[in-house]
Amino acid sequence: MTVTLQDVSMITALPIEGKPLCMSTDSEGWRHQMEALIGMSPQEPEVEDGGKKDRVPAGATFTWIAANFAHCPEDADDEVIQRYARVYMWYVISRTIFADGTGKNAPWMWLKALTVLDNKFSWGSAALAYLYRQLDDACRGTTKDGGVGGCMLLLSVWSWERLPVGRPKSSKWNTWDDPDNPVRQPTWAYKWDLVSEVASEVNLLYKQYTNEMDSLTPEQVEWEPYGVGTNFGDAHTFELNPLCVQERHLWLMRCPLICNWAVEWHLPHRVLRQFGYFQPHPPEWVDTDTQLHR
Repeated sequence: MTVTLQDVSMITALPIEGKPLCMSTDSEGWRHQMEALIGMSPQEPEVEDGGKKDRVPAGATFTWIAANFAHCPEDADDEVIQRYARVYMWYVISRTIFADGTGKNAPWMWLKALTVLDNKFSWGSAALAYLYRQLDDACRGTTKDGGVGGCMLLLSVWSWERLPVGRPKSSKWNTWDDPDNPVRQPTWAYKWDLVSEVASEVNLLYKQYTNEMDSLTPEQVEWEPYGVGTNFGDAHTFELNPLCVQERHLWLMRCPLICNWAVEWHLPHRVLRQFGYFQPHPPEWVDTDTQLHR
C-alpha cells in the first residue's frame, strides 16, 4: 500500500497536470532576491565580540513572516496586494505541503517557486515526491532534526481512511460556509474536520499502534475508501470539490514525480487493489536510483 496521485487529488485537490517543480535551489544571494519579491528579508544575526555568526537557513521563520505580513493594508495597491498574497502562499505551502521536521522555518526555495503566481506547476506530483522522500529519510534516520516532513494532512487522512490503526473518531461536520462556489467546496479531508482528541500517553500509543500494524490483515483494510462505481466521490454529507476528480485520468500514470532534488517513481501497478483492480504478481524489483537520481 502507498499514497498515490489518487489520494493527492481526493484529499488536497492539488493539480497534477502541469510543469514539473524543477528549478535551481542555489541559495546564493537569496536575501536580495527575497527583497525584490516581497520588499524585505530577515536581518543577518548579530555577531558578538570574538564570536561567530549563527548559521541561518535560507528563508525566514514563521514568526518573522507573521510579524511582518499578518495584515495587508486596506489602502494597498495591486503590487502590495500581490506581495502579501505571495507571502501568504509561501507561508501556507511551507507549513502544509512542504513542511520539514522542525516546523519553524519557511525555506527560500518555496518562495522562489512563487516568483510567478500563475506558474502552472504540477503541485500535486511535487507534494507526493516530497512526501515519499521525507518518509524515506525518516525511516532511515537520515534527517538532521529527527522528525518527518511532508504533507501530514495527506498522510494522516490516507491512513485514517484505509487502516483501523490510530484512527480517531470523527464527529459531526460543520456546515460548509461557501456552498455556492464549486471550486471552494471541501475536499475528502473535510470528513475528518472534527475528530476526537487522543489523550493517552505517547509511548504507550506507539507500542499499541505498532502491535496493531504488525497484526493487520488484508480484510481489515479499506481498499477503496472513496467509493465504487457510480458512488465514487460521494461523501454523503457534503458536496465534494469537483477539482478532486477532475484529473482522475492521470491517477494510474507510471512516471517520475519531481520536486527539485527529490525524484521518486509513481508505481500504481504495484497497488492496483487500491484502484479496484485485481493485483497480479508485481514485476521484479529494479534499482532505479543510479539512473534516476543522476
